[in-house]
Amino acid sequence: MKPFISFLFILFSLSVFAQKTSDFIATGDALAAENKWVEATAYYEEAYKRDSSSFDYTVKLAEGYRHIKEYRAALFLYQEAYGRDEGKLFPEGMFWIASMEKLLGDYESAQRDFRKYTKKHAKDKKSAMYKRAMMEIEACVWAMGYKLPKDAPLLNRQLIYPNRQSSENPTFVEKGIVQISSHAETHEQWRLEWGTWRDSVILDVIQKWEDTMSVDYANVWRDRFGYYYFSRCDAYCEINKTNDTIFDIYNAQPLNAINAKGANTTMPVSAVIDDVDYLFFVSDRKGGEGKMDIWYAKASNGVFINPENAGNLINTEDNEVTPFYQNGQLYFSSDWHKGFGGLDIFSLNGKPNDWEIPVNMGKPWNSSLNDLYYRSFGDSLYLLASNRYDENGEGACCNDVFTYVKKEDQKKEEVPSSLSELMRILPVTLYFHNDEPNPRTLDTLTQFTYSETYNAYLKLIPVYRDEKIKGMATRDHEDALYEVDDFFELKVKKGMSDLNVFADLLIRELQAGHSVELDVRGFASPRAKSDYNKNLSLRRISSLKNELEVMRDSLFYPYLNGTASNGARLIVKPMPFGEEKSAKNVSDDLNDEKQSIYSAGARLERKIEIEKVRIIQDTTARAELQLKEDFHDF
Repeated sequence: MKPFISFLFILFSLSVFAQKTSDFIATGDALAAENKWVEATAYYEEAYKRDSSSFDYTVKLAEGYRHIKEYRAALFLYQEAYGRDEGKLFPEGMFWIASMEKLLGDYESAQRDFRKYTKKHAKDKKSAMYKRAMMEIEACVWAMGYKLPKDAPLLNRQLIYPNRQSSENPTFVEKGIVQISSHAETHEQWRLEWGTWRDSVILDVIQKWEDTMSVDYANVWRDRFGYYYFSRCDAYCEINKTNDTIFDIYNAQPLNAINAKGANTTMPVSAVIDDVDYLFFVSDRKGGEGKMDIWYAKASNGVFINPENAGNLINTEDNEVTPFYQNGQLYFSSDWHKGFGGLDIFSLNGKPNDWEIPVNMGKPWNSSLNDLYYRSFGDSLYLLASNRYDENGEGACCNDVFTYVKKEDQKKEEVPSSLSELMRILPVTLYFHNDEPNPRTLDTLTQFTYSETYNAYLKLIPVYRDEKIKGMATRDHEDALYEVDDFFELKVKKGMSDLNVFADLLIRELQAGHSVELDVRGFASPRAKSDYNKNLSLRRISSLKNELEVMRDSLFYPYLNGTASNGARLIVKPMPFGEEKSAKNVSDDLNDEKQSIYSAGARLERKIEIEKVRIIQDTTARAELQLKEDFHDF
């Protein structure tokens, strides 16, 4: 955990030993009420040092660490507090444990603990925390299934002040010059040359001495006419605009037609859409969807008037911030839309009153922590701010600027657009109950579709739950049942979801005239002989082929039987492993059904995987050699 200079200053200046522990808590509470969490946490820390057995002190310090982004320390203390009474005194403790786990990138633990929270608070389904937990469960499942594209760019962390804890955020880019705002020197100018900062110049330290304790300035933006917009925050934030094209904040005027009394109005960004000037900004004023929302205003005779909310496709009941509009796309950060961590960066096509659905920009643009202030310059320079951890696990307290410079000589891989998406989803993994389909046969084909085996498998969930806890102590039942539920939720159901997404992308390739070959690998648990399991794996692959024949109203059928009018073909290439590649610790004892059928290890082995996709350039008919048997033992 990084030491905070302000902590040391406060603690040094206090007569620590002359005060009662309760005095530290009272002072910390007063500071926390003013959102001065760095100072408040220092007092809570001292109280906890004096009496770490106090439940109240433990919770308060955990809250303090959470607010100052010391997530590992917060998780430890939340777990300590929750473990004392299993949530009786601190019912929301499990929610915060799961939240910290998600921010630390432990999605499996986070979704499990969010689910525990929702089950314990099922009577509070209308509460904001319950709704949030349900959303986070979906987000964690999505994050666990995300696969980083092979051609993902490598972002560079720009350590502007490596020896100082301060946040830097990119504000705008003009003629290759990057403007940033810094926690200490509020506005600075930096030149970027192929990923390296050069020629830094502090444009203006825009805080007078008398303002430093009460007023903050940030979010500087320059419009196409050369005027500057920025946020001035005192009791509330408001947007100001300079009177001329000189960066002189002291002669700037508030945008009274945009600012709202008693509300925060901040993060201004201008854009030209259909030859009309727009100002995008962020506000928590009345009439929004939740906390901080994206708003916009059109210019009339050079003046922005009549602010409008960007709508509920973009805005949610939580926070949407740092808008940026370029080339028909709006970029923003949200901590509600399905993402990896705190604030994630999203993009969507469209314009005011005509938006498409927001899409998470994925990694590396997003991390498990907070990612915001996405900016780009043409198609060569991309920037964002993030408090993600570095390679040594340090960070989280403050934002650093991250950059990606796209070299001109980079060649784009000539791959059909949807094929790259198909590869990102792989492997698509589909699970089966023991010896299904068609048990106790040596057939290599089946008449069942995968959907039929899938639905039959889900009906057996109560049986799997009962078998899991059989012979266990009652105190261990909850965690054991969660393990079974997680398997069906995160593995079985996710596999079917992945198959549907895969099918949507696959049909696009085929309809575009591209023949496609799928490598499908089969696995089986080791309850039967290897030859039997190879045939079982082939039956399972056959069920996938049957599924493809009927999916999407049989759209795939002509491609599978070679009758498509565009000549494209879909080939399913079976690659059975049988028992040969099953995990060595899975029981093959026929008399021990709990371990050989119902155990976690056995469940994980009964699967097939679409593991590779290939585009076949030559789609002409050709002679094929077919054998009566799929295998021959030489």
